[in-house]
Amino acid sequence: MAHYAIDFGTSNSLLNYICDSGTITPVPLEKDGSFILRSLLFTPSKGKWFYGKEAIEQYVENDGEGRFFRSLKKFLPEANYSGTEVHNRKMKITELISVFLRELKHRADSFTQCEVDKVVLGRPAMYSRDKKSDQLAEDRMRQAAELAGFKEIIFCPEPLAAGLDFDKDNKEEKIVLIADFGGGTSDFTLMKLHSGTYSQDDILGLSGVFVAGDAIDGETMNKFISKHFGSDFEYQVPFGNNILKFPKLLLNKLCSPAHITHLREKETWEYLKEIQKFSIDEESKRKLDQLFTLVECQLGFPIFNEIEQAKISISTNPNDQYIFQYKYPGININQEISPTEYYQKIQVVIDKIIASLKDVFEQSKLSIEDVDQVCLTGGSAQFKLIQDELSQLFGQEKLIKYNIYNSVVGGLSEYAIKLD
Repeated sequence: MAHYAIDFGTSNSLLNYICDSGTITPVPLEKDGSFILRSLLFTPSKGKWFYGKEAIEQYVENDGEGRFFRSLKKFLPEANYSGTEVHNRKMKITELISVFLRELKHRADSFTQCEVDKVVLGRPAMYSRDKKSDQLAEDRMRQAAELAGFKEIIFCPEPLAAGLDFDKDNKEEKIVLIADFGGGTSDFTLMKLHSGTYSQDDILGLSGVFVAGDAIDGETMNKFISKHFGSDFEYQVPFGNNILKFPKLLLNKLCSPAHITHLREKETWEYLKEIQKFSIDEESKRKLDQLFTLVECQLGFPIFNEIEQAKISISTNPNDQYIFQYKYPGININQEISPTEYYQKIQVVIDKIIASLKDVFEQSKLSIEDVDQVCLTGGSAQFKLIQDELSQLFGQEKLIKYNIYNSVVGGLSEYAIKLD
């Protein structure tokens, strides 16, 4: 039976069509024929939705009026995330993701001229280390797929899928670590590759953490840019003796590519407006004004896009001082970032990723020296600090960059073929 294989990623999404005979066909998802659709949603008004590149174009054309969503996958394991208001209607996370999945299915059905209702969906090795949250995330993803029109939904861990894709041309027995570094998650599978069929015993270790490219960008915002939006804001209420600081909960939202859009919600907006009245100095008030412009004009996506570009530039030119600049009516940022300081501040994120990687060795009782190859996939695998850490652990000669963006959807397709 025909299937779709969908890699719904935090940053990018891909889809393959597997026909009855087992032939795998990548499906172009963008109008220009690109197979990668950025996991972005924009709705300027009720009933109108735009996706990927067009979401960005329409966001700019509409001067940010509407709701712009990115990194939706990050909300799946959050039990306290009930949804958000979209054009005066509360939408659950399952509904938002279903809008995106339904469009994927529509574009694929138009391309294949088939109505395919069976899907193999990728999922992180762990949506969350908490089992209840992990199950909640998968249940939500299943419900979103059902709302999108799929009737048979099968999940496959993304790093396992990358391993299956890596293995399709393998002819020898070896132990391989599949390391999938995406936008939202870092996933790891330690597996034994060999000829013939596979069993569960060939999966030696499986681990993951919801820390990857977005977390690196969030830490950059936190340590270098957020002060321009009032993260060091201080205020004192009338007749109060204590100097109060910018709320940590709101700082966490400001420093998250997924959550920053929620600073616009009514209760948060009114709270920020209220505390601004009690600013202890004009400079603090000015910085909060910049935050209001950021939120009101929905500049979360462009500011984090600039932060991502800074990450790429600093990694590419680690010996040069970097000047982060962002200008918009009401916002003027000119922040020098030393590559040395940048790497020091970001190291806390890399440490969390590497700690998760090491979990697979505790599970398997194997040592790092037992690994024959390390297969690197996912866009964040190209980040210099990650590569440096892996090189120190395993040796540069064992690292293999493999199908950075396509390995997961390729492996999901191989998994679909094995189902029949």
